[in-house]
Amino acid sequence: MLAQLLEPVKAVLIAAMIFIPFERLAPANRRQRVFRDGWATDVVTGIANGLLLYVALLGSLAAIDAAAGFAVPHLRTWVATRPLAAQAIAAVVIGDLGVYGVHRLLHTVPWLWRFHAIHHSAEEMDWLIALRFHAVDLLLSRLASLGLLVALNVAPAALAAFVVVFAWQSWLAHANVRISYGPLSRVLVSPEFHHWHHSADRDAYNMNYANVLALWDVVFGTAYLPIGRTPDRFGIDERVPASYAGRFFFPFERRPDQTSVGK
Repeated sequence: MLAQLLEPVKAVLIAAMIFIPFERLAPANRRQRVFRDGWATDVVTGIANGLLLYVALLGSLAAIDAAAGFAVPHLRTWVATRPLAAQAIAAVVIGDLGVYGVHRLLHTVPWLWRFHAIHHSAEEMDWLIALRFHAVDLLLSRLASLGLLVALNVAPAALAAFVVVFAWQSWLAHANVRISYGPLSRVLVSPEFHHWHHSADRDAYNMNYANVLALWDVVFGTAYLPIGRTPDRFGIDERVPASYAGRFFFPFERRPDQTSVGK
């Protein structure tokens, strides 16, 4: 149990060893500091979310597994007999589609946006923004991806492959780095592609929802990647508290019909 509780801390430390040097070597914003304002709160948020969601997620996934075993046993048997490599690839593709779907809902359903606005309150982009989520927001995203894969009875190793790819990609997509994906820029989500999702430019509002495969945005008409331009600024108009506790209670402060939806 202790090892499981320490996993969020271990993940953050490993990511720091990779992305802090990476952001210094190829920065998108050269003027941005290594430790920008609010970085500590984002670290606390990421670790706290890992602890808060551990029991809730395990219980939810167990219930999904039991329900799917009753509802679609033949499909689950078929999936379980596929080669592990095929299951791992399918897990990334299907899991990312689940994330795309719930991400669109988080932007378009007023009461869900209240939770997701916390993530979009970031005015500077770096790898730690991947940790700036409300626990409810993160739980919905995990259920939409891992829940779907558990329902299909994907092998544990394939699930692990999805988790590793998803975590790495989340850090990379938010990182303060400038790297070119060339012809793959509309197939895979690059930092440039996802930075536009966080842009305060109204032309970019409610675009670029995918986390791994930009192809989902291309297919569903939500891809936005203007040539020769980068976002001028990030964030939202609404003020979000700077503290962990303030952000946690922020979505419950006002009625959803008193706020704008998405960005």
